[in-house]
Amino acid sequence: MELGTSATIALYTVLIFVLIFALISVAALGVIAFALRMLNIQIDQALNKADPVILKVNDFLITLQKVTSNVGEKADDVLEKGEAIVENIADKVEDTATVVQKTVTKPLINLSSLIAGISKGFAAFSGNKHSNNGRN
Repeated sequence: MELGTSATIALYTVLIFVLIFALISVAALGVIAFALRMLNIQIDQALNKADPVILKVNDFLITLQKVTSNVGEKADDVLEKGEAIVENIADKVEDTATVVQKTVTKPLINLSSLIAGISKGFAAFSGNKHSNNGRN
């Protein structure tokens, strides 16, 4: 089966277009591969530059963690000592209140009771004198 001239030309034209498209596709893949390779090189360079910075930041964070840990421990110590001091002061205030009650308040109550007793005694004595004068 023989093809006519126009069919042969059309076949060759399609074949040329397919070959051109294949060449363009291969070229595009080559450009993409080259671009990816260049991008990979740039990423490696950026990582090489970033590694020392990352190490410095990591060291800084470790130091910061140690410092904050020390500050936290010292704050806990201060709070514990403060709590002990407050409890000690509260105990001393309570002891002082007890001493004041025993040494000041109790004698005043006793003195007040004594004065009240003497007053009642004088009142009773004075009342008896007036009663006796009225009978005579």
